[in-house]
Amino acid sequence: MISRITLFLVLIALSIPSVYASEDALIKIVKDLSAQVEMLTARLQQLEQKLDEKEHVSSQIIAEEQIENKKVDVGDIKGSIKIPGTDTSLAIGGYAKLDVIYNSRSVGGSGGSNLGDQMLVPGSIPVQNKEDEEDQITFHVRQSRFWLKSFTPTEWGDLNTYLEMDFFAFQSPGDERVSNSYSPRLRHAFGSMGRFLAGQTWTTFMNVKALPELNDFGGPVGRIFIRQPQIRWTQPIGDNSDWMVAIESPESTLTNIIGERETPDDDNFPDIITRVNLHRSWGSISLAAMVRNIQINSHQVDSNAFGGAVSLAGRIKTIERDDLRFMLNYGNVLGRYASSNLFNDGAINAQGEIELFNQYGGFAAYRHWWDDSWRSTIAYGFSYADNVNFVPETVSQWAQSAQLNLLWSPLPQTSFGLEYTYASRDLENNDNGQLHRIQFSSIFHF
Repeated sequence: MISRITLFLVLIALSIPSVYASEDALIKIVKDLSAQVEMLTARLQQLEQKLDEKEHVSSQIIAEEQIENKKVDVGDIKGSIKIPGTDTSLAIGGYAKLDVIYNSRSVGGSGGSNLGDQMLVPGSIPVQNKEDEEDQITFHVRQSRFWLKSFTPTEWGDLNTYLEMDFFAFQSPGDERVSNSYSPRLRHAFGSMGRFLAGQTWTTFMNVKALPELNDFGGPVGRIFIRQPQIRWTQPIGDNSDWMVAIESPESTLTNIIGERETPDDDNFPDIITRVNLHRSWGSISLAAMVRNIQINSHQVDSNAFGGAVSLAGRIKTIERDDLRFMLNYGNVLGRYASSNLFNDGAINAQGEIELFNQYGGFAAYRHWWDDSWRSTIAYGFSYADNVNFVPETVSQWAQSAQLNLLWSPLPQTSFGLEYTYASRDLENNDNGQLHRIQFSSIFHF
């Protein structure tokens, strides 16, 4: 391009008549034109270089934007990530927990079938049997768990889901011979939209915030502890308070005439539960009430009975970071809701009719912080059943537990602790069994 311009300018210069310029003048003009051409050439080269640089920068920006678009954005909820192209945020978590447990007496069984050796199950505390194994130790990681959450804002309110699993699948107990393999177990699977919830989670009759911080997965005696499918509505009332109402999955457990447990699975009326929660600067407290229909329908027995129960629970702040937690329960259908089904919901008499009986229990626990990383919980719980007079004397009447621990968290994601448990169980005939347990636990959260 530059050579053509130069030639064109030279031709113009040569075509100028001699009358207007001498030979020296003509040479001067050609030199000036050549200098201008060189200046224009340098200028064009600079412009072309800048253009190339801009194109390179633009290409780099476009490439960076494409890479950035492939990344997952931080979610709207702390600790979550955003699914690209959606309003949904996901969060995952859980922990790996090791329990090393010494039991003064074993419930027997082998592999994963010895549940009472792995967690406190009041109904399995051995009672006056000299053949029971003594000084037993067990290692397990079955409480380890994994959960997945999602959060999506909608015009109907926040749409949230929650799924959680651990490895306490008692129907597939595994063994301790080679691989210590245990099957996953569904804990929670529910969704909520605004104030509406549907799925499997903690029963509305239970105040989770009242549970004490213990190593033992089963303690204390006297607690309400159930997860089950349900439909729930939560309605705010006033400031920092709410009212819940739910219909939940029914299941009747009955004591037959020879003292054995029956689970007929003949229910046709849901458990109806309501709870009021009060949240204040000094802590929180809840009052729950429940109506149940206990039923059996078979060729030999066809009977049902309505009953009710109430529960008062809470967590109260005390000195600095310390807190007091408690739960008190009373009713004639507590049954499977309390103390890991220590007592049944009712009993079948000789006429094939269901009779209900009063039960009560509860616990109190105090947690003290020694400093920012060391803390202890002391807890006492009990449960009692006023059994009907026709049940055999081999059924449980009373159980209690006392626990004390020392926990240390050098990091927020970890916890190490040592815990002592004393528990006992009494039968209707006054036979008694006692259990002493020492448990070390380590938890690593992710």
